[in-house]
Amino acid sequence: MAHAAQVHYSLDLTWETGSPNGVSREMIFVNGQFPGPAIILNEGDEAIIDVTNHLPFNTSIHFHGIEQKNTPWADGVAGLSQWAIQPGQSYTYQWRADTYGTYWYHAHDKAEIMDGLYGPVHIRPSPNRDSPFSMISNDPADIEAMKRAERNGKLVMLSDWDHLTGEEYMKAMEETGYDIFCSDSVLINGRGSVFCHDPEEMTKMVPPPAMAIINASLTDKGCLPFVLPIQGDWQHHPDKVPPGLNEGCHPSTTQETTFTVDARHQWASFHFISAASLKVLVVSIDEHPMYVYEVDGRYIEPQLAHSVKLYNGERYSVMVKLDKEPANYKMRAANDGGNQIVSGFATVTYEGGQTSQRPSQPYIDYGSRNMSADVIPLNTNNLPPYPAISPASEPDDFHILMLGRTNSSWEWSLDGATFLPNNLAASPPAILSPEAPEFADALKITTRNDTWVDIVFQLVVGEVTPVQPPHPLHKHSNKGFLLGTGQGKFNWTSIKEAKEASPQSFLKTPIYRDTFTTSPRGETWTAIRYHVENPGPFLLHCHMTTHLQSGMGLILMDGVDVWPEVHANMITPT
Repeated sequence: MAHAAQVHYSLDLTWETGSPNGVSREMIFVNGQFPGPAIILNEGDEAIIDVTNHLPFNTSIHFHGIEQKNTPWADGVAGLSQWAIQPGQSYTYQWRADTYGTYWYHAHDKAEIMDGLYGPVHIRPSPNRDSPFSMISNDPADIEAMKRAERNGKLVMLSDWDHLTGEEYMKAMEETGYDIFCSDSVLINGRGSVFCHDPEEMTKMVPPPAMAIINASLTDKGCLPFVLPIQGDWQHHPDKVPPGLNEGCHPSTTQETTFTVDARHQWASFHFISAASLKVLVVSIDEHPMYVYEVDGRYIEPQLAHSVKLYNGERYSVMVKLDKEPANYKMRAANDGGNQIVSGFATVTYEGGQTSQRPSQPYIDYGSRNMSADVIPLNTNNLPPYPAISPASEPDDFHILMLGRTNSSWEWSLDGATFLPNNLAASPPAILSPEAPEFADALKITTRNDTWVDIVFQLVVGEVTPVQPPHPLHKHSNKGFLLGTGQGKFNWTSIKEAKEASPQSFLKTPIYRDTFTTSPRGETWTAIRYHVENPGPFLLHCHMTTHLQSGMGLILMDGVDVWPEVHANMITPT
């Protein structure tokens, strides 16, 4: 930590016309660019980030995955950790980079992520930090090359994009009653195209379990039709669906993002970040196997894979051997087929030398299907932390949450009720007092400091919710451990009891991360455990933007017995 320093960044937010996929619309730019500029720090640095809001609406900025140890007021959630930044106001976020790895920043007000308010964060590890690269190669030269590659890695933001603004998209769901999840494009570092393929050909790419449910053809945008098994038995208004939202494809193009690598460096690292609002993206680089070595900002024992599936908000860092002939190789980001057949592309090109013109050979197709039986997708149930870290053997508290729809097809809840008042951003922030009357009826879990908490997420299915999509549940503040998942109902009173009855449902090595994704479709459960060590109000929520906006989250009132003392001027924009 000898090189720790104060590092200043300024983020200027504006509302302008842009065309990331060749179609113009109003969107958010950060310092005149999209995605926003990268925030690069060294482990131990103190980040000082000034945000100025020139948007025509309120906002706040969350630094996704940053634990905010001893700085809960910098978590960036209006109504919890700060007052909203109103048009014309500025706010300074100040926090220490206690961890290393890949993160990102994004809006945490309304559906502003869908308008482009996001950018990457990378914290370079301390030179003294133990890395797992010797598990990839025992050659000292290789290990040094991988360390250099990590520090100078390619930041890759994967996102979906729609021609409607976030506000228009949410309004469409409210007016139609549908849970809408159709996008126009997949972007890689803010660039993409609109591809229009034959609906019959795209329908063939739908995974069989999903096809068995919808039993219908996709639209010309590759989107699922609005069918009862997906939407549930609620009232709907199909005549109010905006033209072009679910069908009506018109192709457009922009220049793809290009990543240049140098074979003389031997290895390249790519830091993948899912900034998607609706899509589950499977990423691969043609002809280049990947060693996954970091998940959600923490090392794991490296895992070899040809493709990696990223749920909303997740981050994976990979190491790639640069041993192929100089050529252009496709980077592919394909939706996993659960709600749409759509892809985005970029190019990885070798610097110097004669570039071959032959097309590169893919591992996955436009619908994310493996091109052969030899393709190895990342096994996300086998991500052992490096160095090893384990949760406490027994918790102090235990909670079961019932995940499902409430009131309509498009409104979701973590436990049968919306988690926050609609006017959250106008409420005095909860950090001022955990007992504030504004949060008396909010969905929340209250904890004591230095305790361990178990949470089981139970998916509820029935007539109004025949199936559920996977819910990527992101925990603000410190990470937690994924303990296990299972089919059916969680009928036990503790994790210990469940382990004794169903040991096969639990991981041999719990996974340490900040996003926990539930299994799709049927009645399933997911169990996590976390340590309360950072007092303050933090969100636990689904990171599908539309689900969060409809109420799918709760407040973790962590460490109420040692609540931080916060003065109003610390959380008030000027």
